[in-house]
Parts: sequence; structure tokens; C-alpha cells
Amino acid sequence: MTGTVCYRHPDRPAGVRCQRCDKPICPACMNSAAVGFQCPQCFSDGVKSIPRTRTSLGGIQRANGQLVTFVLIAINIFVFVVLQVSPQARASLPLTPMYVAAEPWRLITGDFSHFQLWHILANMLALYQFGLVLERMLGRLRFTLLYLGAALGGSVVVWLFSAPGMPTVGASGAVLGLVGALLVIERSRNLDVSWIVGYVGITALLTFLLPFISWQGHLGGFLAGAGLGWLFLQDTNRRRNKAFR
Repeated sequence: MTGTVCYRHPDRPAGVRCQRCDKPICPACMNSAAVGFQCPQCFSDGVKSIPRTRTSLGGIQRANGQLVTFVLIAINIFVFVVLQVSPQARASLPLTPMYVAAEPWRLITGDFSHFQLWHILANMLALYQFGLVLERMLGRLRFTLLYLGAALGGSVVVWLFSAPGMPTVGASGAVLGLVGALLVIERSRNLDVSWIVGYVGITALLTFLLPFISWQGHLGGFLAGAGLGWLFLQDTNRRRNKAFR
């Protein structure tokens, strides 16, 4: 190969040729492959052609299957701290139905807002417990859609059926959406869901016994999460049936 130069670096001598395209490449462009070496372009094309491993519910499986859960917890904690020090945030972030038409962001920011320490601790513990399980099942994208969809579903019900001037805060609606989705998914697999039903029952009892808890947010979030869980199941089944045809 005397006199042969790298096709990507004409000023460098080429020691080998790419096993796929047979172009000469220098040591800086050599990527180890199953057999021999490949140039950067062929190596990249080969990586893209490898099918991604899917989770049990069709999401892309990743090495860190807990990232979104921890990011959501971090956002909730950050907003909690901001609310403690900023009167402006306390006035503009909670979900107050009478302001939603002019300030629609409240439908989401209210779900990340907590005033009391016990409130955020309880919700973050539940998010940690249910989030880790569902994120591994669904993958990052679907889990994110589930959480935000449940949060929005609960907020819409609060907006429509709560007192116009009553502010509502907390991630309870989103968390109960996770519970609803997990109930639907586990039930479809004929697994024991008695503990989930028990959790829902206790939460429902407390919701209607304690006057400061929003039944609207809990109910809306739970139903939205259950509905999204069902949709994810249908999509997964459709993909599987298509693959076997």
C-alpha cells in the first residue's frame, strides 16, 4: 500500500482499507468491527442498522432506565424551593381555575408546585416507587408522556370542576396517573393487582375524608393515566401482531 493515503485525510498514509467500502483509512479513522476495521461512515451506518432493544411495552431500552424519574423529582424539588423564596412564583404557578384562560401554563406548573414539606415528600416518595417501575416498562419517551398526560388530565378536571378562586398544587394527580397506568398494565398480564387496588382505595378514602385534598385532580389524573396505559398496551400489541405477520 505504498503511497496510499486516507480518503478522509489526504495528508496521512493509509495503513488498511475499510472492510465495507474498501476505501483506504488512516489509524485515526479506523473503527474496530467484527472483522477488521471500518471507516467512520460505514461504522456509523452499521450502528444505525442494528435494531434497538425494546422494553416489554415497546419503549427503547436504555442503560439508565431511571433518568426521567429522577429528573421529575429534581424539577419538583427545584420548584418547591423557588416557591419558598419567591412571592411572585407563589402567585403565578399554582393552578387557580379563574386564571387558566389567561395563564394556561398553570395547568402544568400547578402539578410541580408544593407549599408544604410533608406534601412534596409524600408525592416524591410515590413518584420514586411507581416511576422506577413504569419507566423501565415504558421507556423514557412513553413514561414522560404518561406523567405529563396524567398531570394535564388532573389539571383539566380541576379547572372545570373546582371553585374558580381556589388554588390547587401538587403532583398527586400525575402520581395517581402512574398508579392507574400500572393497574391497567398489570391487570392485562393477569398479575396480582390487589396491592394497587388497596393503594387506590386508601387514597380515595383520604381524598374524600380530608377537605384540603383535591378529588378532581386525583380522579382526573388517575383516569388519564389509566387511559394512556391502555393506549400503550394497544400500540404494543399492534406492533407485535405486525411483526408476526
